[in-house]
Amino acid sequence: MPSILITQKSEKAAEGFQKLIRDWGYDVAILTERDTILDTIKTVRPDVIIVGATADEPSSLKLSRDLREKPFNIDIPSLLIASDFEEGDVAVVVEKTANDCLVSPFSIDDLRVKLEALMPPQVDKPEREIFEYAGLILNARSYRVTRDGVPLHLTPKCYRILKRLLEQPTHVVSREVLMSEIWGMKANVDKRTVDVHIKRLRTALNKGDAVNILRTVRGAGYSIDINSL
Repeated sequence: MPSILITQKSEKAAEGFQKLIRDWGYDVAILTERDTILDTIKTVRPDVIIVGATADEPSSLKLSRDLREKPFNIDIPSLLIASDFEEGDVAVVVEKTANDCLVSPFSIDDLRVKLEALMPPQVDKPEREIFEYAGLILNARSYRVTRDGVPLHLTPKCYRILKRLLEQPTHVVSREVLMSEIWGMKANVDKRTVDVHIKRLRTALNKGDAVNILRTVRGAGYSIDINSL
């Protein structure tokens, strides 16, 4: 399993990142006592290191820079999570201290994409297990879907359509793509079949007074988007 080491002075913040990243299929360790980082790296052998830093905490930047240079000289990619930096300082900070950077606030999808990009080529990327958007959660491990904590009961095809749309929230996926990926290229399925399943999925998602979250874009396709009205 790909592994990540989070070094962050705030244990609460580190634990929040740990819980989130574990749901993506990574093994995650936390380090708050940074003076032991070299021994921890040798023990944990992470594939990527996340360094939490603030503009008023120069020791964090020094640590991130040291991980790329002396005295550590460790060939492990690092992601700097920066808080309270001026926008113009970010590029300079990243160039000197880390392989890549996220500036708070940022989306969880941005974090996932950055981590996947930093993983060494020989490391298998974990299959995503949790898909979440605007209170809608799909757990690919348990095959359970909830919206605002309420379980949703979907047919197998509707579940797969929703999972595909949640892979890229707010992005429009065409009927042709859904037909190919859900039913298969050789299946005898027309666009009307897709429309029928979309209607069933929309009914399941928008029960009661729930805001419509399944958007139809005429002539283009469908997307999961809270701003669908």
